Amino acid sequence: MKKNWIYLFLLMAVVVLPLTSCDKDDEPVIENGDEELNRDNYRITITGYDALEYLQENIAVVDEEGEVLRRVYGKPLDASQPTVISVPVTDFADAESTFLRWVAPTKETIKVDGGYDYNLTDREGNPQGAVSFYAVEDEPGVIARMDVAPGTDLKQISEVKFIDAELWPENDSYPKYIEDYIYEFETVCFVWHLNQSTGRYYLSTKKDNKKYYCIQGNNYGDEAILIWLSPDYNIENTNVYPTDYAQTKVLQYLPSVTDAEKVLKVFNETEEKSWERMMLQMDKEGYQWSSLSLLDGYSTGNCEFMLNSVEDKGFWGEYIKYLDLDSQPGDISGWPTDINVWKFRHMRIIIVPPFKE
Repeated sequence: MKKNWIYLFLLMAVVVLPLTSCDKDDEPVIENGDEELNRDNYRITITGYDALEYLQENIAVVDEEGEVLRRVYGKPLDASQPTVISVPVTDFADAESTFLRWVAPTKETIKVDGGYDYNLTDREGNPQGAVSFYAVEDEPGVIARMDVAPGTDLKQISEVKFIDAELWPENDSYPKYIEDYIYEFETVCFVWHLNQSTGRYYLSTKKDNKKYYCIQGNNYGDEAILIWLSPDYNIENTNVYPTDYAQTKVLQYLPSVTDAEKVLKVFNETEEKSWERMMLQMDKEGYQWSSLSLLDGYSTGNCEFMLNSVEDKGFWGEYIKYLDLDSQPGDISGWPTDINVWKFRHMRIIIVPPFKE
């Protein structure tokens, strides 16, 4: 990853840390033991919302080349029109609530006859194109449509059709998930290996069945949100540095910022004891989500999880984003990709649209 020597120089002037190398063999040492105080010298809080990013990731998460990594809402039903996405809804009100769910917090739509216009802006309010949502009366089975204005850089999405759920294949409908229940899914897991000749770790992936906790069910009109957390082990092959995530190209398997925002909302609105009960319940399942599950000193004691987004902050270099759930309220922050002071955990998030009876 690129280095920014000016940035490093400024940091060294205010932080009592030996930043002579980003190699794991020569990692910095915290002198005072005040981890959060030292951590704040590096982190930035991500403020505002990128409406284009939020809309994109609510429908389909893509990689750097614009290829679909995973779909959240709907899918193309016509092979000849792969960018026309269909979403099942029960009626216009359902279509409307689904569309408004894709509008980023703090952003606003314009109410028009029969629907909405939505001007997409970035965090600084700069225009990024637009979409429009409106009722459809002249196409059988189609209840509403979202059109994408020319010049709007939505990847793999040129149009969204909200179709009558009764026309959707029954064996392809959204499953029902209930809050506080545990479900199992096949998951791409990270595996770190020690290179005996270099003494360094390298990463590979494997598929394994993992248990997810449902923190919000989709049986009452909400989206289901299910999470799996990496263990809270403070050992080399479980939690890794920001450079590991960036250099080994594993970002595609991590949650999107939009996914993380949804988990963050539930976390900030949930009683702390309730969240702790979830952690302890997963500990009993053998998953070591909390520091209380490890009494031998190998716990990191942190709940900070890398996301699949790197942002270039210009003069200040690149930051990889992470979800910080160490305390309420949590937030989404950024960490320099080229500074290895802290190892971070990782998370999986599954978002499932509302269940249709």
